[in-house]
Amino acid sequence: MDAATRSERYHVVCRECQLERLCDTPDEADGIGRDHIDETGHRVAVERVE
Repeated sequence: MDAATRSERYHVVCRECQLERLCDTPDEADGIGRDHIDETGHRVAVERVE
């Protein structure tokens, strides 16, 4: 794994409530976002951050 891959994180933020998480993998971030949407119907944003 190169240095750029190790430093990537994924930010999950709900636009309608207090949910905010940092994740190490895109799959983890997508899963949290999907679960939150399924449970609440809220709008969620997932972004890659370095």
